[in-house]
Amino acid sequence: MAEVSRRRLLTGWRNSAPEFRPPWSGDEQHFVDHCTRCQQCVSVCETRVLISGAGGYPKMDFDQAECTFCYACASHCPENLFLARSATPWDYQLSINEHCLAHRQVECRCCQDACEMQAIRFRPTLNGIARPEPDVSSCTTCGACIPACPVSAITLRSRHE
Repeated sequence: MAEVSRRRLLTGWRNSAPEFRPPWSGDEQHFVDHCTRCQQCVSVCETRVLISGAGGYPKMDFDQAECTFCYACASHCPENLFLARSATPWDYQLSINEHCLAHRQVECRCCQDACEMQAIRFRPTLNGIARPEPDVSSCTTCGACIPACPVSAITLRSRHE
């Protein structure tokens, strides 16, 4: 049975999101085929954003924390699973959906406050409620904004979707 965060339980949302693997883990199928589920990557994660997911495979839990891209998960893996640190950590981008309070005419800037990189800016609209606009060039996709959103309107999605 999948563990559900309090926010998702109380808002009635089901956990249908894809499982995000650790940064630099590369191709999903290769990762799952070769990961021994030893949990060494999970045990060294400095922010504890990396947890044991379905089947014991490591996954990112952005409801808990953000990723600092410290590379500890990759450097402690006994298998040759992870890409070099010089490679792009993953191919995701920030997505803000229609559940966003600002899109529903409610003033909220929790995501902006949580973003250390200031990659979420708010642009004023004619009705006075500013709307969030992610700056793809400065967003690291660390996930700090995800638990900050009171309505779970922020996700990461593949750049190829």
